[in-house]
Amino acid sequence: MKSMIRIFTLTALMAAQIAGAETNWYAGDERCPPPRDDGTFSAPYDAKDHPGDYPTFAGADKPGWFCSYQREDGVLVQYGNSLTPQQQWLAVWASGANSMD
Repeated sequence: MKSMIRIFTLTALMAAQIAGAETNWYAGDERCPPPRDDGTFSAPYDAKDHPGDYPTFAGADKPGWFCSYQREDGVLVQYGNSLTPQQQWLAVWASGANSMD
């Protein structure tokens, strides 16, 4: 019975994660409007969420969207990351990174 509950819980968590990933896109503001989801850029990606999964999905070799500017009060505002998901993953999880050796 406990194993059935665990399986159900894991399945529900995975489904929620997949559903959330499909609706997630870049955020921006009036000076940095996010791009359209037209295949020009990779989907938003956070390598820290995928420690053992080198990205091989479609678009993993495309750059991420990036925009930055300096506000009138001097604060730098940045959205996105211009690295591809593969570059992000290597930067975080490659040999020596995050004590994974």
